[in-house]
Parts: sequence; structure tokens; C-alpha cells
Amino acid sequence: MSAEKIVKEIKLTILVSLLVSMALLVTWFIFEISDIPFANKSLLALSLISSSAALASFLKLLKIKKDPNVMVSETDERLVAEKNEADSKALKLLQGVMFLSYLGYTFIIPEDIFKATGWWISLGTLLLSLFAPLMFRRITKEM
Repeated sequence: MSAEKIVKEIKLTILVSLLVSMALLVTWFIFEISDIPFANKSLLALSLISSSAALASFLKLLKIKKDPNVMVSETDERLVAEKNEADSKALKLLQGVMFLSYLGYTFIIPEDIFKATGWWISLGTLLLSLFAPLMFRRITKEM
């Protein structure tokens, strides 16, 4: 991957993250002014997450512009394979945590099974974490 392509990708990431952050912040502000009951702080927290992603991408861009030799870590096959292995282990760990939280919710509060929104969210997140890698693998093979 060329340096220009990586820099362009990082700039696009910064732009999209800032746009999402601003949209969430404006939505929270409108809800807060309008006294709509949905105006909790979750929209504000979500805007902080996307703005911190933009900040991280900006810092990465500054690091690349300061020292272009950093690009080696982006393109070296051994480092990319090591990063992919670490990501895979992190996903397996998160899947285990999701499974344990689902089982814990099911056994601790059995009267909520098939009734509570939290139970369905827990089940949906668990199933998504289990099947998303298979779906992404299939999508990328078709491309």
C-alpha cells in the first residue's frame, strides 16, 4: 500500500469521524434544548468516542508526516500478520465475555428470558460476535 493511499485513507477517517461526532453532538444539543425525554447523555458520550477516534487518526497522520519510515509497520507482512493474530485473540476473548454475560443474565434473571430488551440485546450481540467474522470472510471472498 502506497504512502499517499494510507494518508488519504487516514484523512477520510478523520473527516468521517468528525462528521459523525458533530452530528451526534448537534442531535444531543437539540434534544437537550427541546426537553425531549430521550436527551440522555448517551449521545454526548457517543460523540466523544467518534471525536477521540478522529484525534487518534490525526495523531497517526502527524506521526507519519514526521517520520515517513513509520509506513514500514503498515506494510510489512510479518507485522500485519502479528496484528491480525492479536486482533483474532482479542475477538475470541470478547466472544467469551459476551457468552458469559449472556449466560449470567439468563441464569441470574430467568424471568426475563424472551421478555426483556436487555436479554435480546445480549443474545443479539453474542450471535453477532459469533457470526460476523464468517459473514465478513464470505463478503471479502466475493469481492
